[in-house]
Amino acid sequence: LTLRDQALKHTLLYGIAIHHAGLNDHDRSTVEELFVSGRIQVLVCTATLAWGVNFPARLVVVKGTEFFDGKSGRYVDFPITDVLQMMGRAGRPQFDDKGISCVFVEQSKKQFYKKFLYEPFPVESSLKDVLHNHMNAEVAGGTIKNKQDAVEYLTWTYFFRRLLVNPAYYHL
Repeated sequence: LTLRDQALKHTLLYGIAIHHAGLNDHDRSTVEELFVSGRIQVLVCTATLAWGVNFPARLVVVKGTEFFDGKSGRYVDFPITDVLQMMGRAGRPQFDDKGISCVFVEQSKKQFYKKFLYEPFPVESSLKDVLHNHMNAEVAGGTIKNKQDAVEYLTWTYFFRRLLVNPAYYHL
């Protein structure tokens, strides 16, 4: 293999590859080919790999949930969507029948991640912001002819179901 990055050359001797933005295009594509073909079993990479490259993996280890933000000059948390995206690399259905994700966090964040990962995350409705448009369309279409029809229409929406469970979210 012809590689420029000396650290990459060194780690490949042990069956481990590294993947980061500092690699040139040739080194990066070589690492990707080696990993996807199964010729290397361990790939150490930055969080950006989770976005944009569909690498199947049996095991994903997220070593820390913070990154250094140059603008603020301090470490900040990854958005939870980024952590989920990283974890989602494990056990891709088209490549594997199971996957394992391990997230290592400092003690103060452990409860947050446990709660987030093991308890269902509610999905809320956004109908409230555009309800007037939908009601007007149903009136114009003839589905709603009077107040009772409007009430019945609303009771069949996801918005209505979530409103009963979480009224504070909707400020009603």
